[in-house]
Amino acid sequence: MPHKRCAGTGRTVTWTEGVITRTPSTSEVKLPESGVFYFARQQVRERGAWAPTKLTDNDPLYDQLTKELGPILTTLLLPHQQEIARRATARYLRLARVTVAEHPHRVYFVFPTDRGPEVLVLPSQKRTWQLTAVVLGVLVLIALVVRFVT
Repeated sequence: MPHKRCAGTGRTVTWTEGVITRTPSTSEVKLPESGVFYFARQQVRERGAWAPTKLTDNDPLYDQLTKELGPILTTLLLPHQQEIARRATARYLRLARVTVAEHPHRVYFVFPTDRGPEVLVLPSQKRTWQLTAVVLGVLVLIALVVRFVT
């Protein structure tokens, strides 16, 4: 730039500074929400040995997840406006649901823990309905007895 007072030339530097801060948003998704009894899901969530994985295109778990939960995952993994990058991490745990012919009213859930496989025994859905019917029957009977006594 020419300098008018001394007719010399030189450079001027203008510094511009800016700080861009981005807070990543994290959302927790628990899938699947059905198919396993609530009590079993709670026990497995608390005591299970979960394995973390990054969801990349060449991960076999990614293929399995997108096949089973494809429509749900596709909508959750859509890029957001002005998003720079995205990282998806999943925790998974293999859970075996076992029924035995000798025990038709029990369901066994086997899952890995830090100490080894653990077995959780729960009543079957049929047994649960039977117990519910018995309890409701007893409550109705008590209500009838109370009504006739008073």
